[in-house]
Amino acid sequence: MGLKEICCENVRIIRLKKGRCWVKKILIADDNDDIRELLKTILFPLGHQILFAKDGAETYSICRREKPHLVILDIMMPFFSGYQVLRRLKKDEMFKPHPKIIILSAKSQPEDIKQAEMLGCDFYIVKPFSNEELVRKVEELLSSKDYTL
Repeated sequence: MGLKEICCENVRIIRLKKGRCWVKKILIADDNDDIRELLKTILFPLGHQILFAKDGAETYSICRREKPHLVILDIMMPFFSGYQVLRRLKKDEMFKPHPKIIILSAKSQPEDIKQAEMLGCDFYIVKPFSNEELVRKVEELLSSKDYTL
């Protein structure tokens, strides 16, 4: 058993003591292979199932099939932008409750952030980002009381 597996088991044991013994699905949607790999490394120890998409169309397709609890979404992706994916997810009645959304983008202009907020984004994090901040936001969203399956 590797160190990551041990960490993963310890996290699950801690969650069991807090009354949260289920594993949630996190979809990482970014067209950059390095970013997807980095996010996997950061989030794997949390003990949740991690899914991947490399463009907007694949992101939406995986969301329909897997119904993730959280989507970490880049804005600039092929086929559909992150904004288009976000708009579709929030309008589609199939997603009740809607997945939580973290936008993780290099776009840092106020109008970009405002557009994401208007479309229903839960958090907007600008690249480069703090690993600790991302983990804090992920844990906050996945433990929120307004989201249950």
